[in-house]
Amino acid sequence: MGGQAMSVYPRATYVVMRREMDAITKFYEKRSTAHRRKLYRVTETPQPGLCFVFHGMCLPGCEHFLIDFMTEAGAELCDNCNVVLRIGARLPQNYLTRNSRLKGLWGPMERSSNLSFQLTRGKSFWMQILITEECFLISVNGYHFAPYIHRMPYKWLEAVDVRGDVTDIAVDSFFVSEYPVRLTHSLPVVIPLQFEQNVATVAPDVTPDPRAEWRVLSSLMMMSSPGYVFQPSLALPFYGTLPEKEHLTEGRALRIEGRMRLMPQSFSFALQIGQEIWPQPTVSFYFSQCFLRGKRDKVGNAIVTRSAYVKGEWVNTHVSRLSTSLRPGSAFVILIACRKQYYELFVNNKSLFQFKYQMRPDRVDIVNIRGDIKLWEVVIETSNPHNNSLMGRAFATWKKTKLNM
Repeated sequence: MGGQAMSVYPRATYVVMRREMDAITKFYEKRSTAHRRKLYRVTETPQPGLCFVFHGMCLPGCEHFLIDFMTEAGAELCDNCNVVLRIGARLPQNYLTRNSRLKGLWGPMERSSNLSFQLTRGKSFWMQILITEECFLISVNGYHFAPYIHRMPYKWLEAVDVRGDVTDIAVDSFFVSEYPVRLTHSLPVVIPLQFEQNVATVAPDVTPDPRAEWRVLSSLMMMSSPGYVFQPSLALPFYGTLPEKEHLTEGRALRIEGRMRLMPQSFSFALQIGQEIWPQPTVSFYFSQCFLRGKRDKVGNAIVTRSAYVKGEWVNTHVSRLSTSLRPGSAFVILIACRKQYYELFVNNKSLFQFKYQMRPDRVDIVNIRGDIKLWEVVIETSNPHNNSLMGRAFATWKKTKLNM
C-alpha cells in the first residue's frame, strides 16, 4: 500500500524531509496571523479541473501574505491541521514560496519559477490555482507561474485561508476546461510577417545572399552592445499568434532575437495549437535548453531537449548534451526553418539540428517562448513575396505602383 501511495504522489518522499520552520518563515507566520483576511470553505469535491480564484489588493506597505489550502476547516488558528499547499508571497525577496505541512512539520520549500515576480505593493492581483491529477498549477495575473506536485492527497482539502498584508480579498471556486484564464494583458500578440532572405528561408541546396548573414551578424553586434540591454523588451512568457490566414509552410521561418541572462537556468519555445497550459496542447515542435552548473561543465554546455506532443503523448523525443551559442549573457538570433519534411534550427547562422515533422506545421497557431532571456523580436520571415499571402499581395501592389510611375 505504501509503495502504491509513493507512485501516485511522486513528492510523497518529501515527508521524511519534514522539519521545523526556518527563522524568516516563523517571522512571517507570526506577522500574518494577526491579519487574517478570509476563510473560505470548500463545498465542491476536490478533483481535477477545480480551480480557486483569488482577487485582492496588496497594501502599500505589503511585506507578505499567505494562502493556505487546509485539510481541516473552522478553527480560527489551526496550528495542527495539515496544509496540502501553502503559497507565501514575500515581496521584499520577490518570490512566491510553496510548501506543505504534515503533522506540524514542513517539507522542503520550493521558490523557483521561470516567470518574473508579478506582485506590486499598492496594486491589485489576480491568482488562479488549479487542481490536476499530478499537481497544483499556479498562475498570477493571467500567466502560469509554477506547478506544485502533490505531496499528499488533494481530496483532503476542506478550506482555504488567506492571511497577511492584503485587503479586499474575494475568493471563488469553479470548474474549468482549460488553464490559465487569460486576462487582457496576457492574451497572445500577433506575430508580424516580413520578407527576408536568409539561410532559413531559402532551399537547403541554394546559397543564400551573403548580405543575409551580415544582417544576422549586425543584429548580434547591436544586441551585444552594453546599452542595448536597457531597450524595451517583450513580456515573458511570450504568447504570439500567427497573422490571420497565414501559416508556417515550407520556405518560411520563425526568427527569435534576444539575449540570455547572466545566470540562466532554462530557455524553451514551443510551436503549438492553442494557448492553454492545461490540458497539455498539441505541440508540433518543442525545444528546451537547460544549463549545466557543475564545476567541470564548460560555459555553454547544456542539456538540449527536442520533442513533439501529438495524440496525447510526447513523441520523437531527443535529449543530448550540446555546446550551443546560447551562452549566459550572450545575444542570439534563432531561426526555425520550415523545410519539406522537417524543421531546421539555426542559432547565429549555424545549423544546430533537424527535427522531423510529427504533424503538419501549417496547423500551428501559437508560439510560446519562456525562460531566462531578454526577448526583443519575434517575426515570421518568408523569401517568396509572390506567394498567396497578404504580404505577397501587398508586394505585388507596391511593384505595380512602381512600374506605373
